[in-house]
Amino acid sequence: MAIPDRCTGCGRCEEACSFQHFNIIDPSLSAIHVVRLENEPLDAPTFCIECGLCAMPGVCPENAIYRDPNTYAVIIDRNRCDGCTNCIVVCPYGVITLDHIEKKAVKCDLCGGDPQCVKACPEGALAYLEANDAAYYKRYFFAELQKKGMVPIVPYPSPRTREAM
Repeated sequence: MAIPDRCTGCGRCEEACSFQHFNIIDPSLSAIHVVRLENEPLDAPTFCIECGLCAMPGVCPENAIYRDPNTYAVIIDRNRCDGCTNCIVVCPYGVITLDHIEKKAVKCDLCGGDPQCVKACPEGALAYLEANDAAYYKRYFFAELQKKGMVPIVPYPSPRTREAM
């Protein structure tokens, strides 16, 4: 969960993520992205909310995407990923990217249940919550978006995806 009002845009979360997964500090390899809104006093950490759209049948031709039974995170098996970008296309939040090293998909995997971005944030702008607490905040923030008329659009499955169902 992110608390954007606390985020200062320092980027330590991005650095911790890229170091955890690639053993180098390179924010472009991070699965969390700090977005600075132009002309507004807001830095917003954005990351996968584990919705599972990218794991729907027919999205990944290599079947490289699955839900972890322990953390419930949606995982991309980088050994099977061919970099086709279908998962990037279906992600409604733009948080799945291709790394510039192997050209394979990168998304949050919750660091196996111990997210390093949460530990690295000096301002407490990130939190890893129990399921019920996380569900409450998801509902709360979704209601805030509705109030502002900013409801995210979830893409409908393509005809190819519907045929695979």
